[in-house]
Amino acid sequence: MVVKVYGSEFELEGFGVMVAPDGLVALKMLAAMRPDAVVLDLMMSKSKGADVLKHIRSTPALKTIPVIILTKAYMTMTSLAQQAAAIGADRALLKSSCTPGQLLEVINDLLSGKVVEPDPSERQAAWTPPGKPKTDAK
Repeated sequence: MVVKVYGSEFELEGFGVMVAPDGLVALKMLAAMRPDAVVLDLMMSKSKGADVLKHIRSTPALKTIPVIILTKAYMTMTSLAQQAAAIGADRALLKSSCTPGQLLEVINDLLSGKVVEPDPSERQAAWTPPGKPKTDAK
């Protein structure tokens, strides 16, 4: 259901959307194409999202693709989220508070080269990847 809602919104904005039902399919899709951006869940069947992210960052043809982690709130501070940050995800967003419009804004900002900082309301749960400046939430 969530994938359909997000996918419909993205298509209305002119994006082509491809959905991988699991991590292995995602890896096969990435071998056949180079997407403009990847929205990745850390909890995937058959191959963890962190493994898919590691593959993206270690493959020369894919390593510059913006990767946004869209995750459940309880996952945000676990070792999987910390591992994703260390591997090089560009941004992490909470599924419970992210709208398709907010995700589109982050993707468009990343595609245009803007540095995207987490919204202060997400500060506790979201993280800023290594190498990007952190700001204090007020």
